[in-house]
Amino acid sequence: MMNKLQKMALGVVSLGSATPAFALDTTGIQTAITAAESDGLAVGAMVVSAVAAMIVVGVVISMVKKL
Repeated sequence: MMNKLQKMALGVVSLGSATPAFALDTTGIQTAITAAESDGLAVGAMVVSAVAAMIVVGVVISMVKKL
Protein backbone atom coordinates (compact mmCIF):
# COMPACT_ATOMS: atom_id res chain seq x y z
CA MET A 1 0.00 0.00 0.00
CA MET A 2 1.30 3.46 -0.91
CA ASN A 3 1.60 6.13 1.70
CA LYS A 4 0.70 9.79 1.18
CA LEU A 5 4.23 10.85 0.29
CA GLN A 6 4.54 8.20 -2.41
CA LYS A 7 1.16 9.16 -3.86
CA MET A 8 2.11 12.83 -3.89
CA ALA A 9 5.45 12.09 -5.56
CA LEU A 10 3.72 9.98 -8.19
CA GLY A 11 1.21 12.78 -8.83
CA VAL A 12 3.95 15.38 -9.21
CA VAL A 13 5.89 13.16 -11.61
CA SER A 14 2.79 12.46 -13.68
CA LEU A 15 1.95 16.18 -13.82
CA GLY A 16 5.45 17.08 -14.90
CA SER A 17 5.56 14.49 -17.66
CA ALA A 18 2.06 15.05 -18.98
CA THR A 19 1.65 16.91 -22.24
CA PRO A 20 -1.17 19.39 -22.64
CA ALA A 21 -4.33 17.92 -24.13
CA PHE A 22 -4.79 20.88 -26.46
CA ALA A 23 -2.49 23.26 -28.30
CA LEU A 24 -3.43 26.92 -28.52
CA ASP A 25 -2.37 28.81 -31.63
CA THR A 26 -1.36 32.26 -30.38
CA THR A 27 -0.27 33.79 -33.70
CA GLY A 28 -3.77 35.13 -34.42
CA ILE A 29 -4.02 36.55 -30.91
CA GLN A 30 -0.63 38.25 -31.20
CA THR A 31 -1.58 39.71 -34.58
CA ALA A 32 -4.83 41.09 -33.15
CA ILE A 33 -3.03 42.61 -30.17
CA THR A 34 -0.45 44.25 -32.45
CA ALA A 35 -3.20 45.66 -34.69
CA ALA A 36 -5.14 46.97 -31.69
CA GLU A 37 -1.98 48.53 -30.30
CA SER A 38 -1.27 50.43 -33.51
CA ASP A 39 -4.92 51.55 -33.70
CA GLY A 40 -4.74 52.74 -30.10
CA LEU A 41 -1.57 54.70 -30.74
CA ALA A 42 -3.12 56.34 -33.81
CA VAL A 43 -6.24 57.35 -31.87
CA GLY A 44 -4.08 58.64 -29.03
CA ALA A 45 -2.10 60.82 -31.42
CA MET A 46 -5.33 62.24 -32.85
CA VAL A 47 -6.66 63.02 -29.36
CA VAL A 48 -3.45 64.79 -28.38
CA SER A 49 -3.55 66.81 -31.61
CA ALA A 50 -7.17 67.79 -31.04
CA VAL A 51 -6.49 68.89 -27.46
CA ALA A 52 -3.47 70.91 -28.57
CA ALA A 53 -5.56 72.57 -31.29
CA MET A 54 -8.26 73.49 -28.77
CA ILE A 55 -5.64 75.01 -26.45
CA VAL A 56 -4.25 77.10 -29.30
CA VAL A 57 -7.74 78.28 -30.25
CA GLY A 58 -8.41 79.18 -26.61
CA VAL A 59 -5.20 81.19 -26.37
CA VAL A 60 -5.95 83.03 -29.62
CA ILE A 61 -9.50 83.85 -28.48
CA SER A 62 -8.23 85.16 -25.12
CA MET A 63 -5.65 87.33 -26.93
CA VAL A 64 -8.33 88.76 -29.24
CA LYS A 65 -10.58 89.56 -26.25
CA LYS A 66 -7.77 91.55 -24.63
CA LEU A 67 -7.40 93.77 -27.71
